[in-house]
Amino acid sequence: MKKRNLIYTGLLMLSLVTTPVYAQDKRVEVTNGVCMLEEGSASIVIQAHDNQPMNGKTFRMYKLFDAENSSDNASTSYTLNPVYAYKIKQIVSTKLNRSVDDQDVLDYMRSLNNSNNQSEYRQFIEQVQNAIMNLDSYIIHVESTDVNGNIVIDKLAYGFYLIDEVTNVINTHGASSLTMVNTASPKVVMQIKSDYPSVEKKVYEDDNSIGWNDMGDFEINQDIPFKYVSKVPDMSGYKTYFFEFEDEMDPCLSLRADSVRLKIKDQFVVQNKYTYIATDRGFKITFTDLKQIPNINKGDSIVLSYTAYLNENAAPKISKRGFENKVRVNFSNDPQNESKGQSPWDCVVCYTYQLNGLKSNEKNVKLKGATFKMYRDAAMRDQVKMKKTNSGYVVTDGQSEDIVSNENGEFEIYGLDQGTYYLKETKAPAGYQLLQKPIELTISPKFVENRNNYRSNGDGLLKLEASSFNTPLNVSQSDAIIGLKVINKTGTKLPVTGSFGTVLCVVTGAGIMVYVCKKKREE
Repeated sequence: MKKRNLIYTGLLMLSLVTTPVYAQDKRVEVTNGVCMLEEGSASIVIQAHDNQPMNGKTFRMYKLFDAENSSDNASTSYTLNPVYAYKIKQIVSTKLNRSVDDQDVLDYMRSLNNSNNQSEYRQFIEQVQNAIMNLDSYIIHVESTDVNGNIVIDKLAYGFYLIDEVTNVINTHGASSLTMVNTASPKVVMQIKSDYPSVEKKVYEDDNSIGWNDMGDFEINQDIPFKYVSKVPDMSGYKTYFFEFEDEMDPCLSLRADSVRLKIKDQFVVQNKYTYIATDRGFKITFTDLKQIPNINKGDSIVLSYTAYLNENAAPKISKRGFENKVRVNFSNDPQNESKGQSPWDCVVCYTYQLNGLKSNEKNVKLKGATFKMYRDAAMRDQVKMKKTNSGYVVTDGQSEDIVSNENGEFEIYGLDQGTYYLKETKAPAGYQLLQKPIELTISPKFVENRNNYRSNGDGLLKLEASSFNTPLNVSQSDAIIGLKVINKTGTKLPVTGSFGTVLCVVTGAGIMVYVCKKKREE
């Protein structure tokens, strides 16, 4: 029998069950922490235990008893829901060794709500769960919680409810609770605590003081900090306890293996206490027996951190979808054998951007051979190093190459972050004067408001905007590509008395010309 941990508070009981979903179920969505059933005036508040995230969770809710108030609201009578009555009466009849009615069932359930009957209470709930799991219920899916991470099932009819977590954890169980709502207690607050280890992954966004969250944008080859947080599980009853982080990243992300650090209870764990194994899509950190780590206790924090970077493979695959990195926990789930469970994946996402440049004159003649360097600062001290590849120019941390427009006047730059860059022409096309001022490029992404609720293939980057000298540039939203047209005006022969200087023109992909220049005084 699998190990189960129980928590009791009044009529709340946390136990364990795996519940499949059936066609007759009524499915409702929880958005911003609320779902309305429009059946009455009662409500159940479900709180995440110990900050375990509830976004994406699904609960199965059964109303075991219907409740009817007296005309003066002085008392409430309970009647077994006919959908489940036969199954539940069978169980109680076997317990009491006699035939039973609705009141007998209710009295028996109430009799179990004391500290001396917790084991029997657990067994009874598990029997009820197994007996009615194929029958009709509400399926409540949490799309998003409220700001505190909680949800409210509102507009309920009065009754006696059983709520199960329909867990997507492989080879393990969710959590369930039994609770009553009536005129005396029309609003019930309960906690759901799953008995499996959970893990939460974060990426560090270094722009705009965002810090640790579920998404960020970066240059290619920039070090990106990742971490995930878990807790030491309840290992009582186990001789040994298998515990493993399985990390999977997009092939366009590369791990810096020497950066992996692991802490338990703020103490670094030496590498000989666990194994590191590289996999095709990432790596695994494995404790064959977590119980061998000294001086740790249930609930102690486990924090694993490392750095990775977007590699050159990302260049031709830049898009609004981004590049995901996810983790799950594999763990022992039965003290009697070596079976393993798996937690849900927790995912973060990284973005980077592309610049498609075009060099021409004001007659739209494409100019070959214009040479540029890119900088991160207006003083042009912090150069963005570039590597020429078959796709174009990719941001690198190695030896830098000049950016040169090809025979069609084109140059592509892959792997830019948000913020302002400066594109400096260092060599003009033959017959043209050098642009005197660098071209300013500002990249401004718009992300979802809640940056800590990302789910795989979900919304993160909503919109990408860019400008040059405060003039909007064309952006391909799906590809995260920014268009920039740089124009050199055709010159005239310089008279002895002097002439106007070169005019620098930045033109958007839409063909809007913006003059950012200043005429020189004639001599």
